[in-house]
Amino acid sequence: MTALSVAGLEAEARAVTGLIDFGPNTGWREGLVRLVDAVEAMDPPDQLRHIAQHNIVGQLSTRLRFVEDDRKYPEIARQDVGAPLIVVGLPRTGTTISYDLLCLDPEARAPREWEWYIPWPPTETATFDSDPRIAVVKAMYDNWLQHAPQLLDIQRFDCTQPGECNHGMQYHFGSTNFAAELGVPDFAKWLRENRVYGQYTSHKRLLQNFQWKGPKGRWTLKSPQHLFDLPALLEAYPDAMLVWTHRDPALTFSSLSSFIAGFLAAFGGDKDKTAIGREVVDTWIAGMTRGLAARADPAIEARIIDLAHKDVVANPKAAIQRIYDKFGLAFSEAHKARIDHFLADNPAAKRMGKHKHSPEEYGIDVDEVRVRMKDYYDRFGHLLGRPE
Repeated sequence: MTALSVAGLEAEARAVTGLIDFGPNTGWREGLVRLVDAVEAMDPPDQLRHIAQHNIVGQLSTRLRFVEDDRKYPEIARQDVGAPLIVVGLPRTGTTISYDLLCLDPEARAPREWEWYIPWPPTETATFDSDPRIAVVKAMYDNWLQHAPQLLDIQRFDCTQPGECNHGMQYHFGSTNFAAELGVPDFAKWLRENRVYGQYTSHKRLLQNFQWKGPKGRWTLKSPQHLFDLPALLEAYPDAMLVWTHRDPALTFSSLSSFIAGFLAAFGGDKDKTAIGREVVDTWIAGMTRGLAARADPAIEARIIDLAHKDVVANPKAAIQRIYDKFGLAFSEAHKARIDHFLADNPAAKRMGKHKHSPEEYGIDVDEVRVRMKDYYDRFGHLLGRPE
């Protein structure tokens, strides 16, 4: 394959859609340039370059279609998205189980994984459970698992379940997904050292797209990536309710490294475990550092509840009750019943103990992590079961 270029990818997206206007540059174009440069800097194999080309053309095509929809249907972008409830903890700290439990609320509305991956055309309530995009994303997951079956021992792969905001952040070319799926160390470095301007303009537009003709409810969201820019998140959603989950980072970084190694195996990327571990440590320490710094603002601090992973596991309903008490939400009997049913048949229980990993396997120095994150351990060590 020939080298990727921004001009070539944009031309291909225009040819695919028959549309021309990408809309105003709200910050997304810098991420696009950085991503394309980072792919080519790796001198990637054809498989990885092809995947990058396919994905970027799809994301640019979506931007073209959203701009066209804004022209035809200006009411989409005028919608109120309310006060979302958002899980923002570090990866592998219980964010998924906390999110899944919150999404069981009959009043909740969570974007499904298939919606994040293929957000256009707008979701329709009548076909929400039978949308043909479900089969497309399922086939994509099946292909990943064919190349990296170990991923099933780490995470659920059901595209009808609630999905993470970082999937949607790909349309602004500012997502941590790119590093996890493609490697792209230059892009990862840029992402951890810079704010991605306009990220939440695109994020909010996606929520408006999903609720316009789709199911309604209180938006319930999740992404560890929100830690990188809590001020911008709360500028977009001033009344957002944030749930920050906690677990010892030194022990979760190897779990995340193992997860990323599985993705890179599926995508044909670099499989250097030490490099993966270093990228994970540097990226997420940067994210945690930014998140902690943002909490110096009393207005941001007031929007957060801290939740220990161990408490969610020990008593899930009590953990949800604490969240709802903090934000003045009603914890309904229907929600409690759904949680009981979920816990009785929770697929995560079948994965318990199957995911094998260690910090040493990925070159992660636990003592180094604890020194670099001293401020975090000093403040939240009581939630971590921190070793003496």
